[in-house]
Amino acid sequence: MHHGGVADLTAGMGSALTSLGRLTGLISADMLLLQVIGMARVPWIERAYGQDRITRSHRLLGFWSVNLMVAHLMLITLGYAALDQVGVLGELWSLVTTAPGMLLATAGTVALLMVAVTSIRWARRRLRYESWHLLHLYAYLGAGLALPHQLWTGRDFLASTAATVYWWGLWGVAMAAVLVYRVAVPLLTSRRQALTVSRVVTEAPGVISVTMTGRRLAELEVAAGQFFVFRFRTGAGWTRGHPLSLSAAPTTAALRVTIGTRGDDGERLTRMEPGTRVLVEGPYGRLRPEVRTRPGLVLIGSGLGIAPLVALAQNAVMTGATRDRPATLVRRVNDGDRQPLQTDLDHLVSLGALRVVDLVGPRSTTGTAWLPQHLGHVPGPQAARQLVPDLEGCDVFVCGAAPWAEAVAADLRSAGLPPTALHVERFTW
Repeated sequence: MHHGGVADLTAGMGSALTSLGRLTGLISADMLLLQVIGMARVPWIERAYGQDRITRSHRLLGFWSVNLMVAHLMLITLGYAALDQVGVLGELWSLVTTAPGMLLATAGTVALLMVAVTSIRWARRRLRYESWHLLHLYAYLGAGLALPHQLWTGRDFLASTAATVYWWGLWGVAMAAVLVYRVAVPLLTSRRQALTVSRVVTEAPGVISVTMTGRRLAELEVAAGQFFVFRFRTGAGWTRGHPLSLSAAPTTAALRVTIGTRGDDGERLTRMEPGTRVLVEGPYGRLRPEVRTRPGLVLIGSGLGIAPLVALAQNAVMTGATRDRPATLVRRVNDGDRQPLQTDLDHLVSLGALRVVDLVGPRSTTGTAWLPQHLGHVPGPQAARQLVPDLEGCDVFVCGAAPWAEAVAADLRSAGLPPTALHVERFTW
C-alpha cells in the first residue's frame, strides 16, 4: 500500500500482474523465514508450541511458501513481459541473467522445489528417511539464496530504509537461529557431555535398547518423556540424525533409548559396540512431568510410542506421584507376544505403581481407528471412558504414530478431557 501496490491493481494488466507478483513474493518470504525460525529448535519456541505442532505447521508453511514463490515468479515474468511488450520466455531470460541476485534466486528456487517435491507423501514413501533428511537440508541453502534478491532489486525495499532494515534483520535472525541452535549448541553439548554407548540390549525382534553414559549429564536439564536427536558414530552413515525419546527416566549416570531396527539404518545400529561416541541435539518435546495439573496419570501408547511413557511412569514412581494412586498404561499392540520394555513394566506393576491395559489385535478398519478390530464398533469417546473411568481427575499422555495419536486425542476431547490435561506427542517424518 505504501508504495502504490494496491493502486497498481487497477492500472492495467502488466501493472496488476507485477503488483500481485510482489505481494506473493512478500508472503512467500514471510512463510519461508517463519518456517526456518520454527525448525531452528529455539528453546522457548519448543516449550511454547511443542515439536509435533511446529512440524505440522512447518509442512503447511513449506508447501504454501513454495507455491507462492512459483506464483511470484510467473506473475512477475508475465507482468514485466506485458509492460515491455516482449515474449514471456525472453523476459524470463532477461530477468534471470541481468537482474541483481536473480541467478542466486534461481538456484535457491530449484533447491526449494526439490525439497517440496521430495516432501510429497508419495515421494517420501519411496525414499529412505536418511536420504529424505539429507535432501531436506537443502531448504536452508534455498532460503539463503532465494531471499536476498528482493532486497537488492525489490521496489518496496529500494524506496524504504525501514523495510530494508526489517527484512535484512529478519533474514539475519532466521539464519542466526539455525547456526546457533542447530549447529553451535549441539556441538557444544556433545563435547561437554561426551556421550558414549555403554550397552546394547535386544528388547524384542527388531527392537533394541541403547544405554549411553557421559559426563556432567545433570547439566542436560532433560525430563522424562523428552527426546533427543542422536548421531551414533559407527562409521559410514553416522551423520544421519535419529530423533529418539528416552525410554527410561534420565539419571545423572545414564540415558536410555529404545530403537526399532527394521528401518533403513537398523542394521548399523544393531551392530554398535560399547564405546561408540554419540553426538546429541536436545532435549526437545513437551511430553514431560512438569505439564501435569491433576493427581491421576494415564499413559496411552502404540508401538514404540510407549518408550517415553515408560520413562514418565518411572519418574512418577521416583517422585512419589503414584504412592496413593497407580498410573494406568493403555498399550496398543498387534499380538500377545512379549513386548519391548516389558521388564520395566513388570517391575512397575510389581511395585503397585502401574496398571497395564493391553488392546490386542489388528487395527480396526470399519470402526474406531485407534482400537483393535474386535473393539472397533465401540465409539471412541465411550471407549476412552471405559478405559479411564475417572478421566476428570487425570492428566493423559498420548504417544504414537501421528494418525493414531490424533484419533485418540480427538476422542479424549470428545469424552470431556480439557486441553490442559491432554499431552500428545506424534511420531512423524
